[in-house]
Amino acid sequence: MAKLRLLKTGHGDLTLAEWDKDQPETIATAEKAFAEHFTEGRLAFRLDGPGKSTPIRQFERGAPEILIVPAIQGGSDAA
Repeated sequence: MAKLRLLKTGHGDLTLAEWDKDQPETIATAEKAFAEHFTEGRLAFRLDGPGKSTPIRQFERGAPEILIVPAIQGGSDAA
């Protein structure tokens, strides 16, 4: 089963959905969860194994894992 996860700042991650590319009903559920959680300011990555991640902008049913993360916040300009 493939997984859709949401990284929660300071709290680890949360599995939002799991799907099997051969079971359409699981894909629809995962695609809906992706649309609900991939909001403005967040980034999404397709994870294809250690050191192999690709930024994505839409749900990819063939991905083994998708991770949605909050946008990186800039630091202070104070030195």
